[in-house]
Amino acid sequence: MSFLKKRETPVQNIAYIGIMAAVNVVFVLISSLLPILFILLVFVLPLTSVIVTIYCKKYYFPVYFITTLALTFAVTAGFSIFDTFIYVLPSLITGFIFGILIEKNFPAIYIIVINTIAQFILTYLTFLFIENVISHVNFFESIYQMIGLGSFQYKGVLTNIFTYIVAQMQIVITYILVKYEMSRIGKELNLECHPRFILYIVTFIGALATILSVFYFSDWSIILTLLIAPIVVYEVLDLMLLKRNVIYFALGFSFLAGIFIFAFLYNYVPSPSQLVLLYVFFGLVTIIDFIFNYCLKQKAEIIK
Repeated sequence: MSFLKKRETPVQNIAYIGIMAAVNVVFVLISSLLPILFILLVFVLPLTSVIVTIYCKKYYFPVYFITTLALTFAVTAGFSIFDTFIYVLPSLITGFIFGILIEKNFPAIYIIVINTIAQFILTYLTFLFIENVISHVNFFESIYQMIGLGSFQYKGVLTNIFTYIVAQMQIVITYILVKYEMSRIGKELNLECHPRFILYIVTFIGALATILSVFYFSDWSIILTLLIAPIVVYEVLDLMLLKRNVIYFALGFSFLAGIFIFAFLYNYVPSPSQLVLLYVFFGLVTIIDFIFNYCLKQKAEIIK
């Protein structure tokens, strides 16, 4: 319990940072020696950065950032510099963002969406950095050649999906672990979403960006769809908590309508962007959420 508390003095902060940086290095080293254990990095790296952000003074974070990068680079430079750039660097940044948003009491869905986008962008940029600056080798292209997909037409789509899945997995796991640790010390994360209208704006902008991507940047259309998916999942779960039959009926109708329209329009959408048709379901769910969690609540407050 004493390990999870605010550090006040310089000695306490530096000691805590040293411990957490050492934890990062140990897991990076283990993953470098046994690559199959890379999942440990997905679990640990964002979490340690979140913990440092929450329990240490903010002006000590650059010390933690530089120390972790320097140590992991020194340990892995001889055989696996890949881990330092692909896992460590993005996780340090998103972990800091994660911790700041928690301290500012941001709603959980905002934390997940913001950090997933940040993690995805940072991971993607580090892949480009390694390819164009460090090794001049396309990591994904090498994998596609090994598994016989060297001539596959939509390799860019697969690359984006893989990067997104890794980013989403890191953030969701970090959120679950942080929520558990916070509950142990009597703190709860903010599950309420206010102002809720921001979710609707983000979904609308995401829909417009996705439609444009189908015609101009087709490799990115699926990712833009997936980035909005956590918001829709949150809206569905939140609606179901209201436990009203009319909501269950509306969601069921939306699901069936989404399937029907998806199947009907599938052949009319150019490949590989057919997944953007999920926005039919997304849009219907957003309308239902807007009615029950915004319009009706506003009306109830006016009546009171």
